[in-house]
Amino acid sequence: MAGRIAFGSWRAIIVGLVLLALWVARPFGVDAPASVETAFDADRALTRLQTILGDERAHPTDSDANDAVESRLLAEIRKAGFTPQIDERFHCNDLREGAAICARPRNIAFWVTPPGDDAVMIAAHYDSVPAGPGAADDGIGVAVALEIAAQLKGRRLARPVLVVLTDAEEAGLVGAAAFAAHDPLAKRVGAVVNMEARGTTGGVNMFQTSSPNARDAAAIGGRPLPSANSLATDFYELLPNDTDLTMLLPLGVDAGNYSIIGGGKRYHTPLDNLAHLDRNSVRHMGATTLAAVTGFAAERPQGAEGQRVYTDVGRQFLLILPQVVAAVLLGCGLIAALFLYWRAGETRRIRSAFTPLAALVAGTGLAIGAAMLVAALRPEAAFGTAYPIALRLLYAAAALTGASAILALSRDENPVRGAAAAWSWLAILILAAFAFVPGLAILAAWSMPFVIAAACAALIPAARRAVPFLLLGAAVAYFLVVLPLAGGLEEGLFIEQAAPASALLVLMFLFFLPGAGRPARSAAALFALITVGAFVAAVMVPAYTRDAPRHLTVVHEDDNGKAAFLIEDNGPLPPTMRAQAAFDAKPDDKGNWRAPAPGLADDGRIEILSDSVTGDRRTIRLAAVSPSADRQELLIKNGEAIRGVVVNGARPTIKGAPIYIGCTGRTCRRLEVELQLSVGGKLPEIGWRRTRYGAGEAGQRLVAKRPATAQPVHVGDRQIWIRPLRLPATPG
Repeated sequence: MAGRIAFGSWRAIIVGLVLLALWVARPFGVDAPASVETAFDADRALTRLQTILGDERAHPTDSDANDAVESRLLAEIRKAGFTPQIDERFHCNDLREGAAICARPRNIAFWVTPPGDDAVMIAAHYDSVPAGPGAADDGIGVAVALEIAAQLKGRRLARPVLVVLTDAEEAGLVGAAAFAAHDPLAKRVGAVVNMEARGTTGGVNMFQTSSPNARDAAAIGGRPLPSANSLATDFYELLPNDTDLTMLLPLGVDAGNYSIIGGGKRYHTPLDNLAHLDRNSVRHMGATTLAAVTGFAAERPQGAEGQRVYTDVGRQFLLILPQVVAAVLLGCGLIAALFLYWRAGETRRIRSAFTPLAALVAGTGLAIGAAMLVAALRPEAAFGTAYPIALRLLYAAAALTGASAILALSRDENPVRGAAAAWSWLAILILAAFAFVPGLAILAAWSMPFVIAAACAALIPAARRAVPFLLLGAAVAYFLVVLPLAGGLEEGLFIEQAAPASALLVLMFLFFLPGAGRPARSAAALFALITVGAFVAAVMVPAYTRDAPRHLTVVHEDDNGKAAFLIEDNGPLPPTMRAQAAFDAKPDDKGNWRAPAPGLADDGRIEILSDSVTGDRRTIRLAAVSPSADRQELLIKNGEAIRGVVVNGARPTIKGAPIYIGCTGRTCRRLEVELQLSVGGKLPEIGWRRTRYGAGEAGQRLVAKRPATAQPVHVGDRQIWIRPLRLPATPG
């Protein structure tokens, strides 16, 4: 075949080093843009948020602190010229089989436009976790929602716009579940733009849509763009994560779910505060969601909606294809790549066909092996976030070492055949997974027209010199798509888990370059040398800093009179804390460092309110009373005789056993539960668990010695009482 772009050893080294530099310095596309052309006023949004958060105390649902936040929030809504309405009710979210997650949320709603049906709903939640003030999660959503409302006030739109600020999201999506189940406004919603945060910085990701998603993709395609791709939405559906949108999608709405995910180690900690909330992230969130809301509100939906695959390219433009067209492109691209491979000649045909796959396996294996070895040598569970550059360099260099070694051994002299084989394998793998993860199509869909054009050019003698250049165009299209995608993968899953895969996404670019299958062994040797140096750095760099802290929560637990301090084993105990209590030499079988502790004063009691039999049904009503608890939980085992449960008047749908009942907030300090049992059935075993936020007086000496590079997370420092709850053997 005439015409070639041949990458010799030094060229392969240069390309590999450029890829290392692009990837290692800072993943492309993860930071929020420093400037965005938008009408959204980030300064005004942040000023409102500062007023709403006040002293920046944590404000979990149904607490005094949340009352104060709600009061300031309502004042800001009225100040902006809107009329808020509050929907308060006790509700149990039974999303999880066998579980009832309960609270008394106070959802806040107001119309931006005159009320109407098929409304576009702007959604965020205003409660926080007990461990932190929630400036990002979800103060950013609250502040952005208010500013968007101010921007849209008085504008004529094709669809009405409604703002709903839910409560008790952190308790288990209870506010959104109550809205969807009971609020009449839910029936008037046709589209939802939801805002969340799983960090305090970074660019905005649109990571979830409804299905089908054609209208969603069209709405998010305005300017400016978030990071958005259908592969991320597919993977999110496979993860055990939920936001309020989970409870709203069954309403049949169109949707876009927006979040920032940078600085993930500050998520759900005291560092989720205004000092760490990135102003650029607020502006990017406001600009992108304002574009989405106006996109949804610009016209009412008409006609059937199809499914799309899509991806942004550096947040500059959005590539969208019907899902079936993407599949056709992949199929045609596979045929074109196989044709190019077959036409390249018979010499070493079988060996050359498997060279890209072998190189991919070698690169993957070496990168994962390096990751496993570092993890085995590091005592910390999370060791890469403080200085991620060391791990990026290690995993990327290891992947390059393995891949380039295989490519060098192949000794393939044909500059086109290696690239054609690589495109063939990529198309085969994507098509094999297409039914389960159609979003994978974005890795190759926009490259395949170049591959198809190359196959066509190979049939025309005068155009054959263009074949390598068309394949180079396919490689460049791949690179433009995956470079920001790989960065988002690392931010979303943390570097310890994601870096090998994200590095390989970038480095696969080498496989698609015509002639890249000819690097000499010197290239592999150089990358191996870099791998060794990066390995030493990855083993030695500190695991934590003040801004990328260790998660370290102090729990004072009293299990039926046996009390202990518990700290999760995610690394060695800090010596300053170990000196404060007699911790065991190694963690217990539940993965906790444990030390004896004084017993906790107990103000809880169980009251049997009634116990009656009607026909074949026995009904026991009891009250679990704990005046100082912030959360109560019941774990019911051997509950096969249970036919129904009522919790503070709510009737969750509970199927199967064991049964879990969790209730958060002041309302739950008196938890009235009705158990409906089959007469003659075996009595269930019930564990009663209560939580009070804060380590308490006895735990303060541990908290005082917690290093500055460690922070409590999620529920935070707490005291826990665990007691058995014994039911009467017989009615009476």
